[in-house]
Amino acid sequence: MKLLFLAPSRLSRGDAGIAADLARQLPRKQFQVGFVAAAEAVPLLHDLGMPTLALSGGAPGGNLAALDRIVQGFRPDLLIAADAFALHQSREWSGLSLALLRERYGHPVASLDRLGWDTAGYTVDFYGGAQVQLPPLLDGCDLLIRTGPPHAPQTARPGVTVTGLHRGGLRDGGLRPAGAGGTDGGGTGDGRPVVFLVNSPWEYRSPLASLPTAHLIDALPRIVHSHLAALRRPLRVVHVGPRRWRFPVADQIDYQHFSRLPYPMFHARLAAADLFLTTNVLSATLGRAVQAGVPALVLQNHRRLPAAAVPGWLATAAPLLRTAYPFRVAPLGWHDLVAPLLAGNPYQDCFATAGVFERAAVRRALTELLDAGPERARLRQRQHDYTEQVARLAPPVDALREVLPR
Repeated sequence: MKLLFLAPSRLSRGDAGIAADLARQLPRKQFQVGFVAAAEAVPLLHDLGMPTLALSGGAPGGNLAALDRIVQGFRPDLLIAADAFALHQSREWSGLSLALLRERYGHPVASLDRLGWDTAGYTVDFYGGAQVQLPPLLDGCDLLIRTGPPHAPQTARPGVTVTGLHRGGLRDGGLRPAGAGGTDGGGTGDGRPVVFLVNSPWEYRSPLASLPTAHLIDALPRIVHSHLAALRRPLRVVHVGPRRWRFPVADQIDYQHFSRLPYPMFHARLAAADLFLTTNVLSATLGRAVQAGVPALVLQNHRRLPAAAVPGWLATAAPLLRTAYPFRVAPLGWHDLVAPLLAGNPYQDCFATAGVFERAAVRRALTELLDAGPERARLRQRQHDYTEQVARLAPPVDALREVLPR
């Protein structure tokens, strides 16, 4: 059976990486996989051993002609979108959409669904309060593939399959296995605990050209630094992302920035960290941290913070931030959108959370997770239990076969 994955997002490589993790767990004697992706995702997919051809940045006609040649030569049985909405958003330059794939090639079409869009009603709440109703793109798919992380390891309705993601680095590559990530607290050989940060290009863009969102984008790195500096202890911060911190870093923090790391090296750095810190509860790296047994802290905000209530430390750290709004996926917002996914889901017990503007709560969470102690041990046990449940999920072999014409 031949599967062709499509990952045209230029701003996020996470969806392509998750699709590759899915592809890597399929039996090689039964499945042959190929990828068509935006050029920005090609290095990651090659790191993961996926045969990949890049879409050009040119006109839609050229990309469609290239895909025609790929489909004619590869002759896939099933087309799989790494993210249906990323595919839809790319249509102006890639020419691709789910409807076009079905009409042009006549093959069954599937999509990964990391969020559970139908449960959320396709209604997106953006940072600042705007709500947008998205088209129900996934309703027309022959199969939806939901991955754990972040989904709960449970049986889904017909037409939907839940499967666990591949664990570890490049075919595990000798890297630290799941459940054995991080250290026991205390950090590197020089005694500095390691905090791992990751950002994607989309985290520096405001989808609705919103001034509050632009202020949040400027503020978040400064807020994270302020929280870490307030611990007044030596730390090593390993930051992978397109933009390094653009402000003075506290003397006790050894800040190391990488615009990109090859995936095996990325996973090795993550697995060796004492803490993964993020403002995105849907982060693909958060899921990998959970699977690798690395304690993780998600910073979020559940309420509107008016200008009059901004504490002094926050005004000093992020002077542009006047008013703040709820978010679970910064800077998009998505506070209510992800609530159905997290409700009753054991995945949400695999990481700690704290209000990003609550200094005492963040300091307490950071201290508990950076030092060896009962809270760190309990969190890693919950990570282990969830990962074991996910590992017992069968690869989606039967579900993939069922969508083919008989």
